[in-house]
Amino acid sequence: MILGALDKMGISKADITRKHTSAFDEFHVRGKLVSEELFSQIELNKDSMVLDLGCGLGGTCRMLAEKYDCIVHGIDYSDQHIETANSLSELIGLDNLTLFKQGNATKLPYPSEQFDLIITQHVQMCITNKEKFYSEVKRVLKKGGRFIYYDVLKKSDNSQNYPLPWVDDKTNNHLINSDQLKDLLHSLNFRRISSQDQTQKGVDFLSSFLAKAEDKPAILTGQKILMGENAFDKITNLYQALKGGVVGLESGTYQLGIRN
Repeated sequence: MILGALDKMGISKADITRKHTSAFDEFHVRGKLVSEELFSQIELNKDSMVLDLGCGLGGTCRMLAEKYDCIVHGIDYSDQHIETANSLSELIGLDNLTLFKQGNATKLPYPSEQFDLIITQHVQMCITNKEKFYSEVKRVLKKGGRFIYYDVLKKSDNSQNYPLPWVDDKTNNHLINSDQLKDLLHSLNFRRISSQDQTQKGVDFLSSFLAKAEDKPAILTGQKILMGENAFDKITNLYQALKGGVVGLESGTYQLGIRN
C-alpha cells in the first residue's frame, strides 16, 4: 500500500528515500514531527545501540539510524509490521543499520544491558503486566542508559468510544495514568530527567489530520496498514478522547540508576 501511494505521487521505487516513507511509517500521534522533536537533543554516535520497543513499520528506527549512523533494533508483536519494516529499510538502503524482529515486549529476545537508549511510542496501552514490561526495559538497558517514552495515558474514568488505534474494544485496553507510570519507573530505579504534556499538540495535529483525511483519503495509507480499514474511525475516537480529557499524551526521559 505504501509503495502504491508513492507511485501515485509520481515517486518511482528507485527514487524512494526515508523522507518519502516517513509520511506513512510512524504510527504515533504527530508521527515524524514528534519523533524528530523527542530525539533532537539526545547524544548518540555510530557505536550506540538503540532499541525501539513496539517499532511498528520502523520509521523512527530509520530516522535514528540515518541521523546518527548507529545500529537501531526494532521489535514488534506483528509479523506483518516486521516484514514491512524490513522491506522498507532494504528499499531505502538502511537495512545494514536497522534490525527488526517479531517478539514479546514482556520477554525481550536480547541479553541484559545491551542498549544505550530504549524508546517506546504508544506501546504500553495493550500490555496488562506493566511491571514486567518496564522491568524488561530495565534489564536490557545499560546502567546509566536512557529510556524515552511518548505515550497515551489515562486522565479520567469517563467512558471512551471504541475502536481506538490500539484496541477494538475495552477488553484489551490497559491504560494507566501519569502518576502510576512515574511511580513504577521510580520503583525500578529510573530517575526522571524531564517530562512534557503533549496533549494539546496532539489535539491540534489530529484535528488537522482528520480534516485532510476526509478530503484526501490516501493520507491514511500507513494508518490502514497498521490499524485496518476502520483507521479513520479509530483516529476520530482518539481525537475525541484527547479533546474531552479522557486520555492525555505525555513524553518523558528517564535514566537508569547505577545501583542495583
